[in-house]
Amino acid sequence: MRLTAQELRSLIKQDAAYHNAQAILTGEWATRAAENPLFQAPITIADLKFARDLQAAGVADTHLDFDDYAAVQTWIATNRPSLSENDIAWLLRNFD
Repeated sequence: MRLTAQELRSLIKQDAAYHNAQAILTGEWATRAAENPLFQAPITIADLKFARDLQAAGVADTHLDFDDYAAVQTWIATNRPSLSENDIAWLLRNFD
């Protein structure tokens, strides 16, 4: 799996998109949200795609296996407050 030019740029710069993807993969999204209760950004499908692409490229540590139904369900349950219905549908799209 190759990263897109935009994803590679985010990885090199380690910008907000990269940190969001890392938080998803390492299970730290809830921790980051708790650090700043006044601003709790929702997870976006773009964040999820970038996390998946980082994982597939082998450049990120991960605690989320996008191909494991049980792992995805557990991750959804843990992060439900930060997810929209579209996010959940995207995460479950391969299991229908």
